[in-house]
Amino acid sequence: MFVYVQVKQYLCTLMKKRILFIFLSAVLLGMTACNKSFNKVMKNPDPKFRLEKAYEYYNQGKYEKAQPLFEEHLTLNKGIKNSEEVLFLYAYCYYYLKDYTLGAFYFRNFMTSYPRSEKVEEAAYMMAVCYEKESPRESLDQTNTVKAIDQYQSFANRFPNSAKIHDANEAIDRLRAKIEGKAYKSAYLYYKIKEYKAATVALKALLKDYPGIENQDKIQYYIVKSNKYYADNSASSKKYERYEETAKECTTFREKYQGSQYLTEVNDIYLKSVAQLKIYKDYEHTRKKDGRD
Repeated sequence: MFVYVQVKQYLCTLMKKRILFIFLSAVLLGMTACNKSFNKVMKNPDPKFRLEKAYEYYNQGKYEKAQPLFEEHLTLNKGIKNSEEVLFLYAYCYYYLKDYTLGAFYFRNFMTSYPRSEKVEEAAYMMAVCYEKESPRESLDQTNTVKAIDQYQSFANRFPNSAKIHDANEAIDRLRAKIEGKAYKSAYLYYKIKEYKAATVALKALLKDYPGIENQDKIQYYIVKSNKYYADNSASSKKYERYEETAKECTTFREKYQGSQYLTEVNDIYLKSVAQLKIYKDYEHTRKKDGRD
């Protein structure tokens, strides 16, 4: 019985390998035949036939084959019939092949080459989309994110009645949130590593540079805490002015964010700061009085 089971398992494994071999062989043969067919198209002396095949490949979603045929047409027949449409589809080939840098380049090229085309609006939108696709995750350099925002804004200004205007505005909000998120994390990092003076400066700059940023009460809360910790760790000669600054930031918070979840803690910091100010005032008063005596 044991031998029978082993033989059965061996035959099953052998059969699976054979099926896999047949499948891979079929795929390889298909690819070879496909490449031979494409090479025949490329070598065909009739440019009209090659362009027709380019359209056929494009409509089939075979953009890697349509792209070189469109490129050949643009190179050899620039400015003649079909060039406008070919350039437009050529840009889309790069987009679908996820080469967004060249996609943006050729959508811009299309707009420059055919400024009166009815497809200019779509090209302008797609150029912005390409830049957004190149926008990296929040922690990395956001140059392409800024470019994408600029392009979407340019599109919105130029085509305010476009059917895509809502999508463009949503994209702008989404991209701005990414930039703001990176700026917040950079500012918060100073707080996290206990560089409280730098944290205060960076967080205040954040509120100034991004007046529409979300969770402003949270940012002001960390400004308060940064000031408090900075005062706590200051030399005695500097404590009074820094607790005074902390109290001012607490007052700002209490006036602007009365419904914030951080209000209770900010109130507590305010009372502690005022208490510290009273201690130093009383101390200074006693010192001066003793000096006069």
